[in-house]
Amino acid sequence: MKNSCALALARLLPLAALMVLLQGCASTGGSQAAADGIQITSDPSGAAVMVDGVEIGATPVRVEPSKVFRAGFVGLSYRYYGKLVVKKAGCKDKVTEVNDAILAKDVHVALECDPGYRSAPAPAPAVTPQADPASRSPSPGRSDPYVERLERIETLHRKGLITDEEYRRLRKRIIGEL
Repeated sequence: MKNSCALALARLLPLAALMVLLQGCASTGGSQAAADGIQITSDPSGAAVMVDGVEIGATPVRVEPSKVFRAGFVGLSYRYYGKLVVKKAGCKDKVTEVNDAILAKDVHVALECDPGYRSAPAPAPAVTPQADPASRSPSPGRSDPYVERLERIETLHRKGLITDEEYRRLRKRIIGEL
């Protein structure tokens, strides 16, 4: 009798261990990051926010982690990961390797800025009464920043660094700024 109980227990123990391991994946459906989105803010505000080298906006910005961060298995858990960079002229870039714990709540970044930094004054716009915004082209020797941005996301997409959905979303945003 003792041998049959021990044999039954030995057969069930690996199954029980497997069920415990899989429970973590099944109970949450994966990542613990905020599904409804997080707010990324900075002090000072107006800083550029980049995820894995792609600009996603300026602070304050609300993002859905599933749409801007990579996800995959880390060990036996499915998690979000990537590099979040917040930067502003005159300030030291803040670089953070993100994970589910960071993306589970809003992110606030206090930038270290040079108090003596003064941005270059914006050049005065040229007054040309007949200038049609649609007919404007960049000056000779200078490239169009919109074309550069579109080419950059095209390259990222072609290399497989951003998804089709991310490419379409970024392209639409850039074209909307024209």
